[in-house]
Amino acid sequence: RFETPEAVLAFSSEGFNGLSRCMHDFVNRHIIPKAWQFKERPVLYNSWEGCGFDFDEARLLSLAGQAKALGCELFVLDDGWFGKRCSDTAGLGDYNVNLERLPSGLKGLSDKLRSLGLDFGLWFEPESVNPNSDLYRSHPDWIQQDRLPPLLGRHQLLLDLGKPEVRDYIVENVSTILDEADVRYVKWDMNRYSTLLGARTHLHILGLYDVLRRIFGPRPHVLLESCSSGGNRFDLGMLCFSPQIWASDNTDPIERIDIQEGLSLLYPQSAMGAHVSAAPHCQTMRVTPLSTRAHVSFFGILGYEFDLNHLTDTQRNEIRKQIGFYKENRRLFQFGSFHRMKTEYGTGWQVSLEDQHIVGLFHRLIPASPGYESISLQGLDLHKKYRAAFALREETNSILCSGAALKAGWILPPLFCGTGNLAESRNHADFGSDLLKIEGL
Repeated sequence: RFETPEAVLAFSSEGFNGLSRCMHDFVNRHIIPKAWQFKERPVLYNSWEGCGFDFDEARLLSLAGQAKALGCELFVLDDGWFGKRCSDTAGLGDYNVNLERLPSGLKGLSDKLRSLGLDFGLWFEPESVNPNSDLYRSHPDWIQQDRLPPLLGRHQLLLDLGKPEVRDYIVENVSTILDEADVRYVKWDMNRYSTLLGARTHLHILGLYDVLRRIFGPRPHVLLESCSSGGNRFDLGMLCFSPQIWASDNTDPIERIDIQEGLSLLYPQSAMGAHVSAAPHCQTMRVTPLSTRAHVSFFGILGYEFDLNHLTDTQRNEIRKQIGFYKENRRLFQFGSFHRMKTEYGTGWQVSLEDQHIVGLFHRLIPASPGYESISLQGLDLHKKYRAAFALREETNSILCSGAALKAGWILPPLFCGTGNLAESRNHADFGSDLLKIEGL
């Protein structure tokens, strides 16, 4: 008996935007696990880019308190909580908690986070093993292997999920930790691929499905986010188990415009993990406004991932407003119908739900003396009146106009032009953005 992957075909007479909306609706209604269909996802804080492997319980709780004060709902402890995992060279495959870092264990940390008003999330990489681990020393025969010497990637090997005893080991250990620490979210990572081909890889994926079914089937309350160096497992098979997928380890917002827009061709916003990270960015060294980093992340599952101790009071106030706005419009951002658009100088995304509409407009390099910029909104009632205004701005004036006018083209206030600048100008430097909200009256 050999079961092939299933295929999905879709058609739309409304171009790529219509085709995407068709796929988004299919994924949300028929692929996402029942317990998470159209259920709003929490705003999270992830420890990785802020701490890496350098943390202890006191540092985590300090960050958690700050994250809670900013409005986050879930604290996620990333890599480094188990075994001798002080770098990526050791510890994968072991599940004993590092009590030097976490003296009260995962349950103690979880209880303290819950007392702050935060749910607890945890990172795993269960399919891999470091040669420098207790598991490998006990079971060197559990790795994927053929007649060639094992090939390391990121100092690790893959476990053979075709073996029932390997699957049992993962299921038992991960399930025990989830239950004891009352874990509400799991980031399931996988940072290398098999060097074996054909049927062996097929068996690995079927084994993975068996593991995920056994762990998360009895625990539908646990939000599973799949990750494979980011979005390398962004597929419908994994979405049958994980309601969301980490879109990319690259969190630079300008790079993310292309990443998230590409994913949007097939996958809904409710499936995309999208985090606000530090500037200069750790991978590109690009400096971008905090507003742009948030605006891009709004069109996915919002999270924050950097050292909060470096924030100024002004930035903290800005983040509180960002998270507050996102929560007010969370259902619209996560489950609204999605439209892509281009303007004279940027990229635009629109989400629409029940006659509520939000547009994110993103710029890259701003030219000298730009002309006017306009956007054409979609999905409006042409005969209805709408109130349209810039969101998350200290001072903003709204306009009243018909849906027909907004579809024909809303000419926005001018970009900075060097001379003759108007008070209402959008004084963007490079990588600026706007967020606009349109409400039917």
